[in-house]
Amino acid sequence: MNEDIPAWAIELIKQVERLNEKIPTHIDWVERNIKDHEIRIRNIERRIWMAMGSAAAIGAIVSYLLQLL
Repeated sequence: MNEDIPAWAIELIKQVERLNEKIPTHIDWVERNIKDHEIRIRNIERRIWMAMGSAAAIGAIVSYLLQLL
């Protein structure tokens, strides 16, 4: 049976088998990276909201102080 299959096809089958072995590892790596990026993005969003809240509070205080003058 192997004599009917060309050498290039056998090599191609071997390469596909090697890739199939690597896929689960790659999927795990991708999932870890996605989770890491999601955590980083949430941290950045949290900092932006804190900065916006701080700016609003400082603006309110400055506005109040300017009205007193």
